[in-house]
Amino acid sequence: MFVCAGNGESFDLAINIGVGLIESAINLTQICIKNKPNFLCFVGSAGSYDLNLPLLEICVSQESTQIETSFFEDKSYAPIQLHQKSIDDVSCETINKIKTLELRSVIVNSSNYITTDMQIAKKFLKQGILLENMEFYSVLSVAKKIQIPCMGIFCVSNYCNTQAHQDFMKNHHIIIKKIEEVIKKVVSK
Repeated sequence: MFVCAGNGESFDLAINIGVGLIESAINLTQICIKNKPNFLCFVGSAGSYDLNLPLLEICVSQESTQIETSFFEDKSYAPIQLHQKSIDDVSCETINKIKTLELRSVIVNSSNYITTDMQIAKKFLKQGILLENMEFYSVLSVAKKIQIPCMGIFCVSNYCNTQAHQDFMKNHHIIIKKIEEVIKKVVSK
């Protein structure tokens, strides 16, 4: 099952689950309880912490963190797990098809905030985290809880700097087309 945030970032073959960590977790849980899928693939845009990662590149992930910027300044701690990884299921045909596309594999951070400070972006990058997407951590969390293999496909929409929103808006229509093409490749294989 392909899922996406919606709210302007919808795809023909994906079900909208909502924007942000909370809305996406609630809606995806309801969907999975009603009709448990064999796999989950979240598709959407992502901001890049890495200026060397080309805009509009397609990346994949089976790993996400949920780290807030205050963590890097020793101004917060979390009593919950801040890292999620998909369950390993080598028999999942769709995830194996996605892996044959040989896309760059990355770790994605999720927060209800968009990073606009390159100094903060460098701190994420130093941790090996290349992208940010608001929903992916919750998608992985739901998938892991229900024991569904999961993957994300992301198109790099912007860098995490002061131009983040403007670049996202400028590239939005291209992002939609590029992700639609990847979904069609996977479905038609």
